[in-house]
Amino acid sequence: MVEMLYAFSIFLLIVSFFPLSFKYLFQNEQFEARNKIMEWHVFVQQLKKEVRLSDEMYVFNDRIILWKDGQSIQFDKHGSNIRRRVDEKGHEIVFQQVETVCFDELKDGFRLTVNDLFQQQHAASFISFLDLEADDDPE
Repeated sequence: MVEMLYAFSIFLLIVSFFPLSFKYLFQNEQFEARNKIMEWHVFVQQLKKEVRLSDEMYVFNDRIILWKDGQSIQFDKHGSNIRRRVDEKGHEIVFQQVETVCFDELKDGFRLTVNDLFQQQHAASFISFLDLEADDDPE
């Protein structure tokens, strides 16, 4: 009888630590934050490629419009996402869980600042070589 009570008390002691360990086992906020940083880098690379290949660029506070091969490519905030639209059609999500988006015009490009739902601020500058190409024309 004493051994049974001793074994049961050891069992209860071990089981009492389970709720404390669940907090650490199922904590995925840090994982989500790391995932968000990787998603940001992929989005920035995609947008840099779009800017580099574009023919014209128009920067507004809440969106950017790029012209490429006669098509308008627009990046703007829609709900809690940044979306990409071609010729005002479609709805391709390129960055998720966004709180605020701000496009600031620079001399030869723009600066994008994004605050996400994890209270992280992401920023990147995008330089367009459109004016440089126009200056190099020998005509």
